[in-house]
Amino acid sequence: MGLQGKVTDYGDLLHVETWIVKGRRVDFVAHYGAETDTGPADRVPGTGPATPPPRKAELIMDLHEDKKRTRTASAVDEFGVPTTFDGTMAYTVDDPTLVNLTDNGDGSCVIAAVGGGAIGVANLTFTATPTVGDPVVRVEAINVIPGAVEGFSFVDGAEEEVTPDA
Repeated sequence: MGLQGKVTDYGDLLHVETWIVKGRRVDFVAHYGAETDTGPADRVPGTGPATPPPRKAELIMDLHEDKKRTRTASAVDEFGVPTTFDGTMAYTVDDPTLVNLTDNGDGSCVIAAVGGGAIGVANLTFTATPTVGDPVVRVEAINVIPGAVEGFSFVDGAEEEVTPDA
């Protein structure tokens, strides 16, 4: 996101002056629920198209490879007070092989890590399209990380002679 408003360059310092018109502007607040365990259905990689994000991520969230979270977006005004939103809200993901996305169509979605060793970053894009006006777009990086320790894997070396043959 670039600088907005009047910019004055003072060498090592940039001064940005922005004038904001009073009135009702809608923004969205994300709420992530607690991580819960995934089931077999969550571990099937998504079959939907990979949708590249329109810009860099504004937030990074870690998600264990054996977990999922519910995310809900709520419309708020310029002061953070809940308000109504007339339009549609949708979620897309750029890598369905890492994150299985279920868009509930009501401003909420379920983000489930596919698991099976699939580690990396998938970008989640939220788009709220009002009936009148420009869409609100928010990009968040979902960083899929290894899960908690469930056991141990052992690797034994080759046998070695301990007593020389006589």
